[in-house]
Formats: sequence, C-alpha cells, structure tokens
Amino acid sequence: MTEIKDILADMRDEYLQTHDWPWIIGYSGGKDSTLVTHLVFEMLLALPPSKRKRKVHVVGNDTLVESPPVIKHLKDSMRQIRKGAKDKCLPVTTSITHPDLKQTFWVNLIGRGYATPNQNFRWCTDRMKISPTNTYIKRQISETGQTILLLGVRRSESNARAVSMKRYDNGARLNFHSTMPGCMVYRPILEIDADDVWEYLGENKPPWGGSHLPLINLYRYALGGVCPVITEEEDIESCGTSSRFG
Repeated sequence: MTEIKDILADMRDEYLQTHDWPWIIGYSGGKDSTLVTHLVFEMLLALPPSKRKRKVHVVGNDTLVESPPVIKHLKDSMRQIRKGAKDKCLPVTTSITHPDLKQTFWVNLIGRGYATPNQNFRWCTDRMKISPTNTYIKRQISETGQTILLLGVRRSESNARAVSMKRYDNGARLNFHSTMPGCMVYRPILEIDADDVWEYLGENKPPWGGSHLPLINLYRYALGGVCPVITEEEDIESCGTSSRFG
C-alpha cells in the first residue's frame, strides 16, 4: 500500500529529527490506534539499534467502567506490546492511566449525586478519560520540556472529526495541542480511510507478536467498536453508536 509506505517514511523522518522529544501514542486498543502503534514498531525495527534513541510511550486509559471485552483486549494487547518491545530491544514503554479515585464514575454518580452522563452533560469524559491521560502527558513535559502526541485519528471518520482536524491543522506535520503547552500533536494516519486500516491489519501480523484477530473479532461480534483516546474536549464524540463502545 503506497499510503502506508508514505506514512512509514514520514514517521521515520520525524523520529530522526535532531531533537529528542519523546513520542506518546494515545492507545485505545481500537483499530486506528493499533495501526499507529503497529507502524511505529515497524519503523523502529527498520532502524539500526544505534538510531533508536527517542523514547516512545504507549499510553492507554481505563475509566474503570469499560465493557469487560474492551478492557480485556486493552490489557492483553498492552501486555503483548510491552513484551514485544522488551524482546526486540525497542525504547518503548507502556502505561494504562486511571481516573483519580475522587473522579471515578460511582463516586460522582452516587457520592456527589451527579446526573447520568448525557449528550449535554458529559462530565465523565473529562474526569475519567481526558484528565488521567493529560496528567501523564504533562508529567513527561515537565521532565523533557516537550512531547509529541501521536493520535490515530482520521479525517474520514466523520464530518465532525474532519471539522475538528481542519480547525487545528496548521499545514505542518506537527500541530500545537490546544490546551497543553509543550505538547505537539502528530496525526500520521489522518488521510487514510477505514478500509485501508482493516486491510493492513488483516494482512500483517503485529510486529510485537501475536495476532490482530482478537481486535478484528472485537469489532465483528460487538455492537460497536472502541472509544478513542481523547485529550481535548473538542474531540469528544458520543460513544455507544456507530463503531464505538462507551
């Protein structure tokens, strides 16, 4: 696939820049973030060990109220990614963030008497999904001064996503994060469509080992897919419809 080859070349070029800003992959376990992680692994493996100096963090999020099949897949795949990185001597670390105890679903719903989250009052997304991930990113910023956040977002996902991408697109490879100074955003698969994603994952085994079959089955047998990693309120989309769980 020409598009994937171009993406790998672009990733390589960015990774080999003279600065050493760490990469943080927003990993939900869904097809798009899995493809980004897959391609980063492939890119790293194609480099000589002496060139693999920039650290890569694969960061997932568990809101503690995820669907059991979804969170099982997230944890299982993160475990495989961690083992694969260690076995292949790649500078990749993994982490799963969780909401602060005071911001968990049941504490807010029962303890504070919040209304059930709805389209107009999505208090859960900020407290349980955005804040824990952003806290991790800010910690890396404080240590290194700058980070690059890799997101598996695609323009063709929806009209709302296309509008959001256009709003923050400065025409360059890296875009400033709207709320976190010191964080640049890199969207390597922005221009490909869902068929490209599935074709590549279906034809190529994960470079960390195992198979993409559990991911494919997760989408095949569920009513939806996996909610994305979200780090900006403008990117919030309702979950539980289309190809997402929530």
